[in-house]
Formats: sequence, structure tokens, C-alpha cells
Amino acid sequence: MIENYLLEELVAYAKYGTIAKTAEFLDLTQPAVTHSMKKLEEELGVKLFIRKPNKLYLSETGKYTALEAKKLINGNLDFTKKVKQFDKDQTTLVVGFNAPGPGIVLRSLHDKNIQIKNNLVENNFEKLLSEHQLTCILINFPIEDRDITSTYLGTESMSVNLQSECKLNKNKELSFKKLKGKTILSPSPIGFWTKIYHDEISDSKIIFQNESTEYSEILQYSVLPFFTTNLTSLDSQWGKNLPNNRTVRPLSDKVAHQKFYAVYLKQNKNRVMPLIEKLQDQWSKYD
Repeated sequence: MIENYLLEELVAYAKYGTIAKTAEFLDLTQPAVTHSMKKLEEELGVKLFIRKPNKLYLSETGKYTALEAKKLINGNLDFTKKVKQFDKDQTTLVVGFNAPGPGIVLRSLHDKNIQIKNNLVENNFEKLLSEHQLTCILINFPIEDRDITSTYLGTESMSVNLQSECKLNKNKELSFKKLKGKTILSPSPIGFWTKIYHDEISDSKIIFQNESTEYSEILQYSVLPFFTTNLTSLDSQWGKNLPNNRTVRPLSDKVAHQKFYAVYLKQNKNRVMPLIEKLQDQWSKYD
């Protein structure tokens, strides 16, 4: 079996073109690199170099071997990364979500055995699970196939917060249709909710603010309506600092009520079920 360091030195030589530059890059002596190249030729049983006085060239076979060596090295790095990720997945639950709501519930558990993926996960759900990049994904639809299954967690329901003087307050319940043409504040990023806003109130102006602390301050001084959900109050960053002079009106539209599921590999069911039960219990208090 060819040792990895021999391949690494060959790849470095192919990039830098001389023994001297290769040795400098690898922090080795020139005789050490020369010895390695000869050893690699002997182990492969082919000539990788064209040798001329004071000069060494890669032969066509040498160039091909360097390309294949680079592929093999990259493959080994990917292999190592996957193994380490799998091992990490066995000790820590790595969880992602495609909208802020489930993340709010997840963080409120303060579970030290959970690693939360901060950026929203919006695609490649099956791949992320099968490659063990994530142990569980909290999304607004179930996935069921040979390897993956889902468990219902709870529903996130959208509301709009209005100043008491707003004419819309006469309605105990509102719809997106009644918000058309309004300027509304919203936190960001919010995942698929952005598309729902675009589809349902495309002629309204949504002002997105992506810093929770700044958003909280803006709400205090603005007269504009803003969106919240049944899960907002769980958010430790700004959910506890909402203005207290607003009237909350739930939205009746079906799309304003999104069911969420924990999606995971069937082989991980026993590992993720304790977390799922905690999420269900916490969510039920606000569902």
C-alpha cells in the first residue's frame, strides 16, 4: 500500500515543479524529497520522472499519477471528515431547521447535548441526514422513505401586532388579504415564511431586520404593524421585549398555520426520541 506522504509529495512536486520548491513548501530537505520520489517509483514499478542533468521533469505517466494522487488525497480527506462527523453524530445531536420557530423552541430547552445549526437549512434535507451532517431536521413537512421518517412536533401560527388606533383592530381575526398594501416589520431570516409573504401580500412592503436586538428596539418606537407567532415569546433575544401597547390579531389563512415535524434517519430513532418528546412537551404549551 502506497503511504500517503509519498502521494502528497508527488502532488506538491506537480504544483511547484522543482525539488527545491517542493521541499520548501513541505518543510523538508531536498534529499528527503528526492528519496521519496525514487521510493514512489519503486513501489509503483513505473518511471514518473524524466531525468536530465540538474533537472527533473514529470513524465506523462508522472503527470497522470499526480492527478490520481490528488484525487485520492481529497477522497481520504473527505473520508476522514465523514468518519469524524459520524462519530460526533453519535455523541451529540446536530439539529437544523428551515424556519426560526422550531429553533426558538429548541433553544429554550437549553440542552447541552444538542448542537444547533445557526443558519437555516432550506434544501438537501435527505442528503444532510444520510451523510450525518445533521441528526435531525425540524421542517414544515414530513419526509418518509426507506431510510427516513418523521414525527409531528407542533404548529406555528402567525399573528399581526397592531397599534390600538389601527382600524384593523375591529376584526378579532385577520387574513393576509386584509394586510395588502400595508407596510409591515418582520425579523429576518425567516426561511419559507418569506415566500408566503410574497405570495399572499405581494403588494405590501415588508421591512426585514436581521439583528434581533436592533429589531426589538425598532418595534418599541415604530407605529408599523409587525408579525409574531405563538412561539415568539419563547425567544430569549427579543421575544420578551415586545411592545406592550399592541393588539395581537391571529391570521386565519391556512398558510399562516404551519405544522412542523422532526425528520430523522430511522436508525437514529432511539437517539432522537427523547429530544422529540421534550420539543413536543415544550411546544404544546404554546400550540
